[in-house]
Amino acid sequence: MNGEENAQPPLLCRCFVRLASWIVPRPARSQWRAKWHANLRNWLILLDRGELTLGDHAELLRYGWGGFREAFRLRVSPAQWRQAIRSPGFLLAALAACAFALAVLSGGFAGTRALFAPAPVADADSLVRVRYTGSLNQPAGVPPRLIPLWRQKSKLLADLAGYVREPSWHARVTANFFPLLGVRPALGRAFRPGDGDVALLSNDAWRTVYGADARVLGKAITLDGRDFTVIGVLPAGFWAIARGIQVWSPLSLEPVPGPEAPFLVGAVGRLKKGASRDALRGELLRVARAAGRYLPRAPEVGPFPGVPERPLFTYAGVTLFALLVGAVLLVRGHPVSLHHGWRYGAFLALKTLIAVAIPLLAWIETAAAFGAWLPEAVFRELVVGPVLTLSFIFGSALAIWWSFADQRRRCPVCLHLLAMPVTMGSWASIFDPVTTELLCDAGHGSLCLPEAETGADRWTGMDASWADLFDHKP
Repeated sequence: MNGEENAQPPLLCRCFVRLASWIVPRPARSQWRAKWHANLRNWLILLDRGELTLGDHAELLRYGWGGFREAFRLRVSPAQWRQAIRSPGFLLAALAACAFALAVLSGGFAGTRALFAPAPVADADSLVRVRYTGSLNQPAGVPPRLIPLWRQKSKLLADLAGYVREPSWHARVTANFFPLLGVRPALGRAFRPGDGDVALLSNDAWRTVYGADARVLGKAITLDGRDFTVIGVLPAGFWAIARGIQVWSPLSLEPVPGPEAPFLVGAVGRLKKGASRDALRGELLRVARAAGRYLPRAPEVGPFPGVPERPLFTYAGVTLFALLVGAVLLVRGHPVSLHHGWRYGAFLALKTLIAVAIPLLAWIETAAAFGAWLPEAVFRELVVGPVLTLSFIFGSALAIWWSFADQRRRCPVCLHLLAMPVTMGSWASIFDPVTTELLCDAGHGSLCLPEAETGADRWTGMDASWADLFDHKP
C-alpha cells in the first residue's frame, strides 16, 4: 500500500502539470498543483492494478495535458479578468499601449524627434525680412533693383537675397538664397550665378513623387509651361518661405533685374554680429537715397518667419503651466499619502509620467502633422491659439488629477484597485460622518475615505487571521 501511495506519475505528466500550474492564478496555484498530482497518482495506481485496460500510458498523458485547459479556464474566468483589470500591471500596459499607438500613427514620434534634430537653418535669429507694405490686400516687398544695391553697400548685412513665391508650390530665389540660410543640398548642388532653367526639389517631393531615387538628377520637369532640369534635392526637415513649396528655380536680380522680375520681390538678409534692426532700417534708407533711389520712408525690418522654428521654449513653458494647473486640482482634492514605501511611490511617479507624456506627445505630433499641409497662417493660429494648446493643458491637468485619484483607491501593499465599496455613517451626524470603506480583495486591509471636504484617508491593515476569508496569505 505504501508503494502505491509513493508512486510517482511519469515525468512527462509531471512536467505538464508543472507548466500548467504557472498559468493558474497565484493564490490558487499550490492547491491546484497538489490536487492534480494526487489525481495523477490515483490514475497510476489504477493502471498498475490493471483496473484500467490500457496498453500504455496514453490516457494518462491525455489527462495530464488536460491540466492546461483547466488552468486557462481559471485564468480567463470573469473573476480573474476583474482582478487583472484592477492590477497595476494592467494599467501600465494600457498606458503603454496608448503611447505605442501614438508612436505608430506619428511615424515613431517624428515631430518630437525633429525638435532635437540639427537645425536645418544656421542661426535663424539673425535672419531679417526687409519689405515695404501698403494697404490691406496689397503686395508687400521691395523693388528688385534695391537688392543688388543694398547687398553691395550695406555694412550691417552679411548678405541679402531675393525671392518670389509663385501662386502654386513653386518659388524663385536668387543664387545666394540657400548659402545665406546656411543650407546645403542633400543631393546634387545649389544654384550658381548665371543658372537658367534648373530646379531644386524639396526632400518631401523627392521622396513622394520620385521615390527617393538618386537618378532624379538631370531629369526634366515642367513648371508653369517651362522645362527645368533637376540639379539637387534639399535636406530633410528643411522648408523656406512657406511649407507648401516643393520646387525652387533661379531668380536673376544681378547685376540688374531681368525682365521676368516682378514689381516687388521678397528680401531676406542676415545681420552681422552686433547689428540691430533699427540701425539697419536707417542705413538702407540712406544707401538708397545716396544712390539716387527715391524712397518715401525707411523699409520695415523684422524677423524672417519663412524658415523652420524650434518651439522648444513654447512647449516647455506651456507644459509647466499645465503641470501647475494639475497641481492646483490636486490641492483641491484629498492628498495621497506617500508613506507606503518606495514601490507605492515609484508606481505613482511612473503612472503620472506616462499619463502626462501622452497628451504632450499628442500635442507635438498633431502640430507637426497640421504644419505639413496647412497654410502657414492657419498653422500658426492652430499652434499658438486655443485649439491645440488649450487641449493639451486640459488633457495633461486631467491626467495628473486622474493619476492621483486612481492612486488614492489602490491598496498600498499589492497596488490593486480596492473593491466592494460600502457607505457608512450619516450626513446628519457630526459624530459618525459619512465615509466610504473600500476593501482589498487580497485581504491586505481596508481604506476609509471621508465624503466631506475635511478629514484624511485612513488605511487599516489586516493580519494573518483574515487570510482564510480571502483565500490568500497577506
